[in-house]
Amino acid sequence: MFPQVFRRHALILALALAWPLCATAQATKNGSPAETSSTPPVPSGETVTPPEDARPGAAPGRTVKPQAAPAAGTPFQWGSFLVYPEIDVTYFYDDNVYYLNSSPLSDHAWVLSPALWVQSNWAQHALNFYAAVDSTQYQRYETENTDDYRVSAEGRYDISANTNVYGGARYSQDHEDRESPEARNGLLPTRYWQYRYYGGFFHQIDRLSIRIAGTANKLNYDDVPFLTGGGGIQIINNDDRDRWQYTGGVRLGYEVSPRFEPYLQLAVDNRKYNELADQTDASVPPAPQYEKSSKGQRYLAGIKWNVPRTVKLDAFAGLLKQNFDDPRFSDISKPVFGGALLWAITADTRLSAYLDRTLEETAVTYTPAPNDVRLASSYLNTYASAGVNHRLTQAWSLRADLSKSEVDYQNIDRTDDYYGATFGVGYRLHPNVFLDLSYSYRKLDSSIPGEDFKKRMTLMRVAIPFSH
Repeated sequence: MFPQVFRRHALILALALAWPLCATAQATKNGSPAETSSTPPVPSGETVTPPEDARPGAAPGRTVKPQAAPAAGTPFQWGSFLVYPEIDVTYFYDDNVYYLNSSPLSDHAWVLSPALWVQSNWAQHALNFYAAVDSTQYQRYETENTDDYRVSAEGRYDISANTNVYGGARYSQDHEDRESPEARNGLLPTRYWQYRYYGGFFHQIDRLSIRIAGTANKLNYDDVPFLTGGGGIQIINNDDRDRWQYTGGVRLGYEVSPRFEPYLQLAVDNRKYNELADQTDASVPPAPQYEKSSKGQRYLAGIKWNVPRTVKLDAFAGLLKQNFDDPRFSDISKPVFGGALLWAITADTRLSAYLDRTLEETAVTYTPAPNDVRLASSYLNTYASAGVNHRLTQAWSLRADLSKSEVDYQNIDRTDDYYGATFGVGYRLHPNVFLDLSYSYRKLDSSIPGEDFKKRMTLMRVAIPFSH
């Protein structure tokens, strides 16, 4: 199984490894590591970036799953760009592949993940590119095999020391994890394509700063077959999940001191579906369709606190509003809050914490009585996590993470509580070889009988950043 993965992606690996070597790749002068640009990183337009498990099933939401930074290593140089190629190889055991409530099915799998970062090394402006693939191959349940990929480009143009414009684009093919209620019944994983475009403007006048930003995000879901109660095969029509999401807003900040900045943020969040949502299933007669498009606003007040090398905090609170085009859906007005904390407790111990509340899209239904199928308009996701990373030596490190997600479905009577825990140990075998072993536990307590699950995974990963 493992050699098949390499053969299948031989071209991708060749490009990832050979291109930086062939394109006048050379060590920096005197063989020393390249100096990184003194300009700040390209802004993403997001206030806080969520962890990967912030939403059940890693379903796409208002933000993009964060793309990891390249591992340590001296980059190749291609003109005025720095090139970081990397390959991760992961082997894991999953004791509940399909997230079943009873009689779980287990399997082993390989994941091959080549990635390439290309970053400008300029004193002014910035231009960065990124490409990566995650190819997962199961040993027994081969229908669960997936090939996900993503490419992105982003840049910043510095008009002056206090003014810049920025923008970017990202394209990806991903799949919904079986944890997602939308993906439980398909015979194959549900694939989706995501097109994301964003841009913004930043200007600072003395201590006052203003940022204007906007994002357009397109999602296109693939149809998948499913097995009916009578043993037949039908198609889950996911076209009614295809949509555009447009967000835009303005953020005003005031630098009270170099370490402390309060801010106000106002944003709009409009979601436009391509088709009416079909809430029927194979066991009930056709029922009315729903218009799931909506328009929303976010009103936030927050603070940023930064003590160099010690504490970094971004926290906010405010009000979330979302008004649906379909009168059968109740409009939503809820308090919203969030924050991200990084705290270097000691030179070797770091604490991270994350809190967020978002309104996410869903196609989940609820059947309170025969022939009475109701469609959720959305779900309110309140997520919290905390993690500790401790470095034992220059080579060895330990980490532990805990998380909880409270999912409150709107327009139907259903709530889900997700719990997660991960414990891991890392070992740097070589400057260019990092080993990681982890154990994770995931649990769902649902108000719907039969939806609960427990899942354990053991994972071994080797990360190889290619460098001089």
